Order: sequence, then structure tokens, then C-alpha cells
Amino acid sequence: MGIVEKELCSFKLSDGTEYVVELNKGGMIHIHFGNARIDMTLEEFRDYVDIIEVASKNLEEEKSE
Repeated sequence: MGIVEKELCSFKLSDGTEYVVELNKGGMIHIHFGNARIDMTLEEFRDYVDIIEVASKNLEEEKSE
């Protein structure tokens, strides 16, 4: 468990699952959801965000067809 420097965001899905994204000491990103946690470096997190952005654009294109 790291030392949280800053909570970057938090939200809850319609099913009640809570998500929290934290920047921890040492530059690690922790994504908490339900009882699970994903640890990433800043570089891995940026890559993950890029992948999610592409997936979101692809989904929008798919829905508009």
C-alpha cells in the first residue's frame, strides 16, 4: 500500500461500483475499483489512457453506423 499524494478522481458507476484513481508517492498510479486495485507507473498509466481513448472513439464510430 502506497502513500497517497493526491486523489486524481473518483466516481461511482450505476451498479454502485466505486472507482478511485490516486497518485502515490514514488510516481505510482493506483486505480481502485470495488475490492480490486491496479498499480501502474506514470508511463503505463498514460499508455492505458491512450488505449481507452482509442476504444472510446471506436465505440462512438460503431454506435453511429
